[in-house]
Amino acid sequence: MTDESSTGRPPACPSCGRPAAVPASAHYTSEGTVSYARCECGRWLIVLAGQVIGADAA
Repeated sequence: MTDESSTGRPPACPSCGRPAAVPASAHYTSEGTVSYARCECGRWLIVLAGQVIGADAA
């Protein structure tokens, strides 16, 4: 299950623009659910409350 932003679409990878993949792991925090997902382009994405907040260096 991928978190979705207020637009109803899954967050997109900042490199390739594809929707974030199914999370490899997800954890509940006081700021919302944080999840880690690998995009089809190979980058790891950090998603917090439906927003991509970070990605590994490509």
